[in-house]
Amino acid sequence: MKSFFSALLGYDKASGVVSEGILGKVKAYYGCVESQGRGPLHCHIMVWLEGGHNPNEIKHHIMEANDTDFRDRLLAFLDDTISNFIPPDPDPQIHVPSAVHHPCSVRGVPSKSGCDHSQSKAACQKDLHHLVKACQVHKHNLTCYKYWKGPPSPRECRFDLDESHYCEKSHVDEDTGEICLRCLDGLVNNFNTSMLEAVRCNMDIKFIGSGASAKAILYYITDYITKSQLKAHVAYAALDLARRKLSEFDPADDELAIRAKELIRKSAHTMISHQELSSQQVAAYLMDFGDHYTSHEYQNVFWTSFENYVDHIMPLGKESADKEACEDEERQNEKDLSESNADEDEEIECSVQQPADEDILQDIADGAVADDEVSLSVDDNGVLIPKANQVQDYQLRSSGLRDMCVWDFVAQVKKQKMKRPRVDDNASLHDHDDTGGEEFVDNLDDDSADLDDFCGESCR
Repeated sequence: MKSFFSALLGYDKASGVVSEGILGKVKAYYGCVESQGRGPLHCHIMVWLEGGHNPNEIKHHIMEANDTDFRDRLLAFLDDTISNFIPPDPDPQIHVPSAVHHPCSVRGVPSKSGCDHSQSKAACQKDLHHLVKACQVHKHNLTCYKYWKGPPSPRECRFDLDESHYCEKSHVDEDTGEICLRCLDGLVNNFNTSMLEAVRCNMDIKFIGSGASAKAILYYITDYITKSQLKAHVAYAALDLARRKLSEFDPADDELAIRAKELIRKSAHTMISHQELSSQQVAAYLMDFGDHYTSHEYQNVFWTSFENYVDHIMPLGKESADKEACEDEERQNEKDLSESNADEDEEIECSVQQPADEDILQDIADGAVADDEVSLSVDDNGVLIPKANQVQDYQLRSSGLRDMCVWDFVAQVKKQKMKRPRVDDNASLHDHDDTGGEEFVDNLDDDSADLDDFCGESCR
């Protein structure tokens, strides 16, 4: 994968050199490695190009500004980058290794010095012909229709591949502004010629450019990237820590405590033993290949903690929701009565019970326990240390970061462990306590200011 990024995309993270790749100049990338049901590993990658426009800017240039030159250049770039047809066989008499063996098991056609350019080009096209037929042609199976609900719903492939799909020329829909790419064979998955010839395996490539397709692709990739999977090294580290802690003998333990430790030990072993790992995953972990590839460093935002904090400050009471539900029920009952031509008018009464304060507080507490992220770390002695969450970090930020919203705070601010002041240094210790104490109290008391800072200037 590192060779793919450096050689094909032109982005060498190790040396910091960024050059022109087959897609242009890459600005950033993020790739997540996943294993299939049978074990083989594959990578989902999102690539940002230098100078690329977001969907809103593309729509503005094409629909509002009516920039035909921009539209034509964009469609030409996409047609040159993305293909979805089987290249014709130039000559049955040309012999290439992929014609005898499986195209994925052999290398491509090497370029030989002194060889006729036309013959070399024909050999490459014949190799690509066999490669596309073996790797990119879709064949329908039960997996394609596993979400089909049966008649009268149409039986459609969930991968949106069908031989009836055909579009001779790429164009832009004048009504929606959506980019419709050329499709010469509805059963051939999108591919890039240079990538396919290099990696020699099934691939897919899509352009995130406009409308509903951009939202669908973003959701699809985000869903893959954010899949929570217990890492092997984390699981075994947790098991080793549990073994060491539970093996410590305490004379004060009674029979019930000993049985509880044994139950926890068995549960930990059962959890690890039932985790499925393919041989490819094990080999990748042992060789330190990693499970994701990034060009930049990213920060995680635990948004659930912020949501719980906002709900705690401004709890959304159930009274309005109950009244709305009751009004809907009243309207439905009135409609039923009018349709049945009832002779007597019935008065529909709806009573809303005001929830007690204890119930509201209990609901908030239950939500915090169920959804909040709890961070724990282990020191060198194997002792668990609780860590402050991001909400507390943002609340207790210094006065210099007061105007920074949550998004920028998480992305740009990094916590660094401070050395404890010496006990004999009274002046420094006194100054530190005064400053920290005043700032701590101000942030705790000003709940409304904290809530306003969560959105920042862009949300007001």
